[in-house]
Amino acid sequence: MSGYFLRLAIAIDQLFNAILGGRPDHTISGRCGYHAKNGKKWAIVCEKIIDTLFFWQKNHCRESIEWDEVEKPLKKSH
Repeated sequence: MSGYFLRLAIAIDQLFNAILGGRPDHTISGRCGYHAKNGKKWAIVCEKIIDTLFFWQKNHCRESIEWDEVEKPLKKSH
C-alpha cells in the first residue's frame, strides 16, 4: 500500500474510533488491544476478530497500543 493510502486508512480508522467514543488520535485496533489487556470482555472479542479477520496477525491490536498517549488526559476544547 502506498504511503498516501496507508495514511488515509489510518486517518479513517482514527475517525471511526473517535466517533465510537475513543481518543481521537488512536486507532480502533489500539483501543481494543488496550482494553483487552485490561480484561474488558467486549475488547477481547473485538481483538480476536480484528487480529484474525482483518490483519492475520496474532498480536496486531496489542502492538497497536500507543502507550505514550493512552494515559494522558485529553485537552479540553473551549
